[in-house]
Amino acid sequence: MTNIAEDRAGDESEKSPFDRRVFRALFDIAKQYKRQFIVVSLFSFLYTGLDLLQPLVYRRAINAVAGMFVNQVPAAAPGLGNLAAQTPEQTLHTLLVSVVLLFFIAVISYYFYQRASYYGARVASYMESKLIVQTFGHVLRLPLSFFNHQASAGLARRIDQCDQVAPVVHAVSQQIAPEAVRLVAICAIMLTQNWEMSLMAVCLLPPYVWLARRAALRLQSNLDPYYQMWEDISAHIADAIGAVKTVKLSGAEAREQDKLREKSIAAYDVYLRRIRTSQKYYLSQVALSNLSKSLLLGYGGWLVLRHMLTPGDVVMFAAYLDRLYSPIDSLNGLAVSLQENLTSLRRAVDLRDSGRPEPGGAALPEGQGHVEFRNVHFGYTPEREVLHGINLTLQPGKITALAGPSGAGKTTTADLLLKLFEPSSGEIFLDGQPLSTAGCASIRAAIGVVASDGTVFRGTLADNIRYKRPEASLEETHRVALAAGLGRALERLPEGLNTQVGERGVGLSLGERQRLQIARMLIDRPRLLVLDEATANLDYATELDVRSALEQMSPKPTMLVIAHRYTMMKNADYVYVLKEGEVVEEGPPAALLKGQGWFADLARESGEVPSFV
Repeated sequence: MTNIAEDRAGDESEKSPFDRRVFRALFDIAKQYKRQFIVVSLFSFLYTGLDLLQPLVYRRAINAVAGMFVNQVPAAAPGLGNLAAQTPEQTLHTLLVSVVLLFFIAVISYYFYQRASYYGARVASYMESKLIVQTFGHVLRLPLSFFNHQASAGLARRIDQCDQVAPVVHAVSQQIAPEAVRLVAICAIMLTQNWEMSLMAVCLLPPYVWLARRAALRLQSNLDPYYQMWEDISAHIADAIGAVKTVKLSGAEAREQDKLREKSIAAYDVYLRRIRTSQKYYLSQVALSNLSKSLLLGYGGWLVLRHMLTPGDVVMFAAYLDRLYSPIDSLNGLAVSLQENLTSLRRAVDLRDSGRPEPGGAALPEGQGHVEFRNVHFGYTPEREVLHGINLTLQPGKITALAGPSGAGKTTTADLLLKLFEPSSGEIFLDGQPLSTAGCASIRAAIGVVASDGTVFRGTLADNIRYKRPEASLEETHRVALAAGLGRALERLPEGLNTQVGERGVGLSLGERQRLQIARMLIDRPRLLVLDEATANLDYATELDVRSALEQMSPKPTMLVIAHRYTMMKNADYVYVLKEGEVVEEGPPAALLKGQGWFADLARESGEVPSFV
């Protein structure tokens, strides 16, 4: 299948996922939802704060039970300030209050969590939609040269990666700040309760954080190549399915399947290496956190036995220790997942910021479609010029044909007229306006194009016909469909113009798809028509019908006909013959037929040479 060209501004594998441009792009969109972010943050801090109250309630409940046995320890024992003798009735009351408190804390905390999640998801969906639309709109406005080196499936996948906005927004609004606050608050609470136990709790924190950071750095590597692999896989699938007929006729099903297997195995190998790295570091972190808990419980138990601490204090510290490592684990996991999310987003933002959109310009003046090429040169690359000093004129209301062998530069000439590419030098004029100063939208609104490979979009047949003029009525759409030779298709299709024609015109024959392109152009009524092999897939009778419909257009447009068949050029008012990017013949067809050039040879080969030649 086709090679997948890559768009890289440097070595992507060396780029950091924490790119300022990504955050700037998100911030520019997030500014519009400032109030919603405040609400999300408020709910996040509320459920975080409520969660920190639970260990204090645990201590109260356990000490209440332990208080029943307080008379069994020396009265002057240190560390018993939170432990007082209680009757069974007092203990039961304290336990009931504690249970009720824990219940309401859990329910209210979860309610705040749900609210934060809902509003966060809503904001994320809005931001995601905006970024997708921005990126898609930017790509559509890039010059055609940008797409010459891009795989369409790869571009689509990069636009799809805008869906990573949601996890990033969730992380920033509901995790990073609340978890950081949780971490600081837990350390502060523990220090105010008992500094010795606090030191025991955090003694293994530095190596734990070091491991977490090292894991994040290791997992950061190779993210870009991994995503590039999946772009290649998507492009390969799209190419194979798009050319499925060629694949079948070539007996290449197994070969294409094997290619995909090799690509996917390579991608999954990278993925599994990341999993192994993550598990290796996670095992060390789990060992450290459990060692810390064991040391805390052992030291706390020893203090209880020496009557220097209450059982409730030990349980409280154990609960806070769980909550201490939880935000660290969360922030570490967040760093790893954010790397993946932000790397995906960076690729989407890179695409959004890539290239320069087609330049704007002045609107074209009203006119009749007079075109003039003045010494136009063009090359797809500076080293390879394909048009050399083209000079030609299209008279208003007349038919001008571009003839010549394949690769002579005929379609490239038409692309320059449509401002799909810019000339290297020289100028093109449309009704006296230099195209270099005219806006692309204005130029293309004035020109209708029918190409041999015209696209059929998903949707109804009517919507496809009026794609350039969606406001056209159904009656007008039906009229031009008949004029373009779609009458039999309308009779055959179950719902006529309202039939869903599907991707690439599924349900339409090749000739019917060609007629659809012609109908799309007829309904637009432009001042200038470009027919690039417009009837290549039509039979002779239908070609005559189409030519008749074109001749009946009012006002009569200027026509530029590009064809390899003499039948499409013999009625032209003027013919230019291109060869290797230069005009080698020009004149009315009758004059060219009297010579011994390429056009006369084409006419003789067609068997339609007039008797006087």
